[in-house]
Amino acid sequence: MMVLTVLLSGCSASGPAAAVSDEEARAAVADVIALAAQRTPEAMKRLCDRNDGCPGLSSGAVRSPQHAPGPDQPLRELCVVTVPATPAQAGSRIVVLEGVDGRGRPYVTQVLVDRDQDRARVEVQEPAFWIGIRYTGLQHGREWSGTGEGPGQPEKDNDKARRACTDTDAWIAEVASRTPDHADTSPDE
Repeated sequence: MMVLTVLLSGCSASGPAAAVSDEEARAAVADVIALAAQRTPEAMKRLCDRNDGCPGLSSGAVRSPQHAPGPDQPLRELCVVTVPATPAQAGSRIVVLEGVDGRGRPYVTQVLVDRDQDRARVEVQEPAFWIGIRYTGLQHGREWSGTGEGPGQPEKDNDKARRACTDTDAWIAEVASRTPDHADTSPDE
């Protein structure tokens, strides 16, 4: 399992970016889902260009577009969670999705939606949602991981990703208090 950490830049002179609404988050995620369903390198390049640029776990999307869920693989939104404010963002959203990827593997993923660095437009962080991204830290820098391999690991990671919906207050307290480079201490379910 790969864990990535990104430190957030401090707030600019204009303060944190405006909060993202549930509607804005859902619209951004719907755009990403539509592009991913095309399953072509060109669509994945647009997916990355319109969002965070795919520098992390999503970096393989252009090389392996066939792993994305196709249009015949419906997704289900489990919930939308408001992320507590940070110095850079007044309120991001996480949209939790459940589905099956292009290889037939089930996933639960947390899709983070916030404002871009110019604070003007809404964008998805790590837009290759089908890899099963799970956020483990959101306040003192961002920390996340993809679904692990091995016996029983995908199911455990999917259960952990669902916690944002099933035990929202505890999940927010956990990801808000974790500092970068600390091990994932979320309970195994």
